[in-house]
Amino acid sequence: MSDFRAAAHLAEQLGDERFQALISSDNTGKVKDFCDELILASLPTTMTVGGRTYDLLGFLRKNEESVRGPVMVERAKEMNANLGKEECAHLLGHQGDIPFALRGKVVFVFTDLRRPGFPKSVACVYWIGGCWVQYWDWLGIVWNGNVRILRRK
Repeated sequence: MSDFRAAAHLAEQLGDERFQALISSDNTGKVKDFCDELILASLPTTMTVGGRTYDLLGFLRKNEESVRGPVMVERAKEMNANLGKEECAHLLGHQGDIPFALRGKVVFVFTDLRRPGFPKSVACVYWIGGCWVQYWDWLGIVWNGNVRILRRK
């Protein structure tokens, strides 16, 4: 379906008042936020990587846009999703099994893998340059809705 036909179909389905609100330049920021939420909500919630199956979990609660690192770590522990070095290495070693849909959309955090000598830095895995790579990030920053913690099934 062409973009024009898709927009015409959307206008018909929403009705004029909703469609005008959607395309109003006054609402661009809200529409982007809404679309980002739709995209994240449509991503896989489980994946099997190298024969291991994981739940992909968010840690934000209703109406939260972000939390500080210590809150994220505590929630990961509560959800039994406080993974460390072995699971991070496994994920990177079998990264071809990570669903394509997650590329550039999520960051995996391994809350029990701390940077040596820097206990307030955790391992993160994200998509860049055509592959999933591990880096360190500080727990003092705010962590948002594109971050996922993994729970092994």
